[in-house]
Amino acid sequence: MAKNVVVLLDNPEGKALIKQECLSHNISFPEFSELVQAEVDQTGKQRKRGLFDMFDDILDRIEIGE
Repeated sequence: MAKNVVVLLDNPEGKALIKQECLSHNISFPEFSELVQAEVDQTGKQRKRGLFDMFDDILDRIEIGE
């Protein structure tokens, strides 16, 4: 991740925990990380222009992969 402000994704133990949870809920870890990164990239911005479009694109890829 470009910005490692999400501590759980910044260390091996946290990443392993999240991967395990993603697996138990049938969620793709790479897409989960991408969703988190999209939100992190918007941190501090007044207008989060395009955020929902990014989410839709990522979630569409998840649905296609099922």
